[in-house]
Amino acid sequence: MPPTSEALESIVISSKDLLVELCAISSASGELDGLRRVAARLGDELLARGFAVEVVEEADGKGASQPVLVARGSQARDRYRLLVGHMDTVLPAIPPRIEGDRLIATGGLDMKAGLAMFLGALDLLAARGQQLPQDLLLVVVPDEEVGGQVSENAVRRWGSGARAVLVLEPGERHGESETLVAGRRGMSEWRLEVAGKASHSGLAYWDGRSATAAAADWAAQAQALSERGAGVTVNVARLVGGDVDFVSNLAAHHDLLGSPRRRNVVSDRAVAEGEVRFLSNEDRERVLATLTSLAAKLAAAHGVTMRFEQGFSVPPVDPEGPGSALVEEAVALARARGWDLVVERDRGGISFPNYLEDPGRVPLVDGLGPVGEGMHTREEYVSLRSFGRRIVLLADLLEAM
Repeated sequence: MPPTSEALESIVISSKDLLVELCAISSASGELDGLRRVAARLGDELLARGFAVEVVEEADGKGASQPVLVARGSQARDRYRLLVGHMDTVLPAIPPRIEGDRLIATGGLDMKAGLAMFLGALDLLAARGQQLPQDLLLVVVPDEEVGGQVSENAVRRWGSGARAVLVLEPGERHGESETLVAGRRGMSEWRLEVAGKASHSGLAYWDGRSATAAAADWAAQAQALSERGAGVTVNVARLVGGDVDFVSNLAAHHDLLGSPRRRNVVSDRAVAEGEVRFLSNEDRERVLATLTSLAAKLAAAHGVTMRFEQGFSVPPVDPEGPGSALVEEAVALARARGWDLVVERDRGGISFPNYLEDPGRVPLVDGLGPVGEGMHTREEYVSLRSFGRRIVLLADLLEAM
């Protein structure tokens, strides 16, 4: 027998109360005491629902120990449905408050609401008389907001055994509708180093070869490769030029900026750094090859040397990949409940699915969490209406799977 509206309302209220409690715990990235408190509080709730829970200490990129919450159903062994989330926030917590439909709380939207929503969905399944799924594995990491090594390693490790991946990060508002995420862009970092020839800009201007001018020319043409819509984007995030001593020792010589000193030198050193974002690996290879050839072309034109290097890279999530049927199922389940889900096919931000070794191997649905606005600000809020219906959606999806 389906639960009564009163039973559903009670589940939503208790889940909301838990969310308020979690948001009152300050757990900014690196705030280890708070992160461990959030992990312990979630662990208690999951233990009460029959999960085997452990908080594993993992070393981050600097060797510091950080907590990872791992909760398993009794059948989550070799092949399991993996749910992923994070407990760290960008800002330290301030007291949550409710104003109408809004829960205004640090990290409430991104993404403690997704974690509380999962527990509400389990309670709703129980209220429907359903046995709780025993093949679920929940992994909650402590450093997603800083692109941490612990998050990346955890998703790679646990993702390798997953038969499906459900990401509890928030969706977004889309007019009167809400979104679900089917595709995410991949990202590759790059670095350009330019060496020119220094000269006195007043006495021997034409003897010089400006590294800064060459780098700026390359940067302008590189950024112009960006394509609207589903195409690639190239972002020049930093461009530093000047004499070699200045560029190589910015910390010691930053006071040159704004002063007249050494402005009479044609620069012999420049560095540019940035990233490329893309929806397919073919696009990635195409644009990086173009940037490499552009460096060779402009080096010859400016009489300088240019070295273009590719850096850290994460793969894209194909919206037409194995998760597309699962996304369509979620859209249909929402429609059956009387509300619309719009599918995001190319969300630009890097998230958990990009850390999978091969996102094209496994069905996944992203953006299952409720919507709101103001992420990473003091006015961040969760729509409580969205929170309630996302609890129902996740319960429906787990049951349908």
